[in-house]
Order: sequence, then C-alpha cells, then structure tokens
Amino acid sequence: MQLNNAQDKRRALTAATLTLLGGGAATTAHAEDPAGTWDIDTAVLVYSESDSRVQAVEPVVKGTYSLGGRRYFTGKLVLDTLTGSSPNGATPASTPQTFSGASGTTGGYTTPAYATPLDDRFKDTRVAAVLDYSFPVSDNGTLGVGVNGSSEYDFLSLGANVRYAHDFFQHNTTLSTGLSFESDTIDPVGGVPFPLAEMAASNSGGGGGGGDNENEDDDDHDGRDDGASDTKTVTDLMLGWTQVLDPYSLFQLNFSLSSSSGYQNDPYKVLSVVGSNGEPLRYVYESRPDSRTKNAVYARYKRLLFDRDIVDVSYRYMTDDWGIDSHTVDLAYRWGFSEHHYVEPHLRWYSQTAADFYRVALYDGEENTVDYASADTRLAQFDAYTAGFKVGSANRRGGDWSARLEWYQQTPTVSGVPDQAAQGLSKFDLQPNLSAVMLTLGYHFKW
Repeated sequence: MQLNNAQDKRRALTAATLTLLGGGAATTAHAEDPAGTWDIDTAVLVYSESDSRVQAVEPVVKGTYSLGGRRYFTGKLVLDTLTGSSPNGATPASTPQTFSGASGTTGGYTTPAYATPLDDRFKDTRVAAVLDYSFPVSDNGTLGVGVNGSSEYDFLSLGANVRYAHDFFQHNTTLSTGLSFESDTIDPVGGVPFPLAEMAASNSGGGGGGGDNENEDDDDHDGRDDGASDTKTVTDLMLGWTQVLDPYSLFQLNFSLSSSSGYQNDPYKVLSVVGSNGEPLRYVYESRPDSRTKNAVYARYKRLLFDRDIVDVSYRYMTDDWGIDSHTVDLAYRWGFSEHHYVEPHLRWYSQTAADFYRVALYDGEENTVDYASADTRLAQFDAYTAGFKVGSANRRGGDWSARLEWYQQTPTVSGVPDQAAQGLSKFDLQPNLSAVMLTLGYHFKW
C-alpha cells in the first residue's frame, strides 16, 4: 500500500461521492423536518485509472434524524477498497528494475525497461464513520459538533470539529466559522523509513548501488526503523459568508487555514539517485518538512434561470509554505428538461505549481546535501481537467436518484530534473499523463 497516496485518493474520491450527497455532515443544511423523520442519502463511487492503475469502489450511507426544533443528529458510514498499481517514485531505466517489499524480503515486483515503476501490490480497505449533532443556540444561531474516525491496517485517524453559523437580515446573510482537529497514527509495514536513507540492496533494481547513510541505524539495513510508527496532527479553521443576492441567486465566500505538523512523508515513496547517463545507481526514501500551512479562498455563485435551471460556478485559490499554488475553476449547469428530471453538464479545471523540494530524481551524492526531496507526482506541476454530466430524477414516492459519469485527465509539466543528468534522463517518459473514469450512483429518500 502507498499510505499517503491512498489517503489522498480516498479524500478525493469521498469528496466526489459527497457531491452527490449534498455535502458532509458538517455542512448540510436542512429544511425544518418534523421530529422523528429520517433523511437518508446513499451513494457508491466506482473509480478506474488508466494503465491498470488505481481501481476503487466506495459506498457511502448518510442518515440525518430530526429531533424537532431545528435539532439534528447525523451519522455517516464509508467503506472503500482500492486496488491496482501506484507509482513508487523511482524513474524509468533502460533495464528492468526489481523492487522488494518494505521489509526488504516480501512481495517483490519487477518493472520493465523504460516503464514507470509501479507497485502492483497497491491495495487498501478503509472503514470511516462520522457522528454529528447540530442545534439552535438562538433564533438566528446554530451550533454543531462532530467526531470522526477512520481505520485501516497501517493508519488510524481520529478527529473532532465544532461549527457556528449566525443569520442576519431576515436570514439573507449567514456568517459561519468552524474549527476541526485531527490526530493520525502512521504504522507502515517495515517501520518508518529514515529520511533520504538508502533502501536495502535487495530492494534496488536497475543499476543497484551501495554506500553508508548516517541516518541508518546499525541494526536496520533496509533504511527503516523496524517496527516504528509516527504521528501527525492537522488543525483547520474556516470562516464563511453566504449572501442571498436576490430571489434567484446567492454568493458564498470562504477562507480556510490548515496547519499540520508531524510525519508528512509517504513511507512507501522513494527517489532514484542517478548518474550522468540517467540510469539509477540506488534509491533513497523521500523527505518532506515536518510541518505544512495552507491558506485557501473559495468563491461560489449560484443562480436560478428560467424558473427551473441552475448555473453553479466556483473558484478556489490555495497557497502553502511548501511552494505550491493552485487554482480551481468549476462550472455546472443543471437543465431541468421536465418537472422531475434534469441533466447537469460539468467542467472543472485545476492547475498547480510544484513544491519547492519536488525532484524527478537526485544526482549521485545529492542525497547528502539536501534536506528535503520527493518525487511524488502529487507535488509536481500539472494541469488537470474533469468533464462529465449528471442525470437525476424524482419518483412519486418522494425519493430521487442520480448518476454522474466523468472523465479525468492530468497533464504534468516536467520539472525538478538534475542538470547533470538531464540529457541522460531525456530518453525516458518521466511524467506520463494520467486519465481516469468515475461513475457515481446515488439515491435519496425520507423515512
């Protein structure tokens, strides 16, 4: 399993699924439902990447129970499974490369010449749950509290959050704030790797290589601290403003601040150390800073057209202290072609710059002169496009179903190539494009 890769995949997939559910427990707004009423959302996401990479199936069930008096209890359960192949961070080579498991002995795999090294043992199963309670504290104020947790065989996450929203001007203006805290425990197979430590010789394919590393314990010859685990904490703050502009439109503006500290590395990612010919001499584990601060601004505009259609456009800008800046533009148009049926085309564009320490590979000896380096393509510069559509219908019994089909294309920009090996590496496809297909099915009903 690629731990952080799996975490980020799951978060992206869950976000896509929850789009169908109308948001998470912490953000869902309710009409005044009678006491004793259940509002049930169900969805399942099927995700498939090209070239037999990550495949995922994620069912989600969320139920909101009305206690009366604007008091609601919400529970959500997520089960997801991921399989397939995931890049391990190494560069291609002109000869086959062989990699073994995290312990240096188990579950090896071989990458053909000139191919991107993919770990075909990538798999994971996660169970996650959310409990949430919201209640009025005044005629115009609502407070919400929640707890959440998720578990898999080498990762445990526990969190809590509190939110407050206050309405002004006859409920036409809403100001909100939220604070959440998450504590993660990472327990990778084989133990936590030492930053920039060399993998065991038995793990090295391609050109092999050797040498001592000062970070490596005498009793640990695979570059890992056997049996060791590590932790990370994440604190998020959100400030929001929602404004009804007129009877047909509204505007939303959010600012968020996220601060994480602790273990930030992916314990299963490596970098190739190459010579001037671009061929791998050895492999070292990645190293990232032990803290990260992200700031984001999000703006959204929705408008009702022709008494039945909805245009929804949003923009998000994010910047962090790792050097990544990103832009996201999202556009959807819901066309109600009959009283109970609609179709919704959707377009999304995302672009980001590379992290300051992103490197395709390290030149021979460079691993001893840098503090941080990662070849994780999620930290690279790339553009991504999502296009698709959603169809939905309401039935006579008060339920409604929907289906969303989307295509994703990621186009990277090659950067972080060591100058001394640039010509040698130019014969390889260092950052191939990635495409994926996503199908989301959902059903909503009251009980």
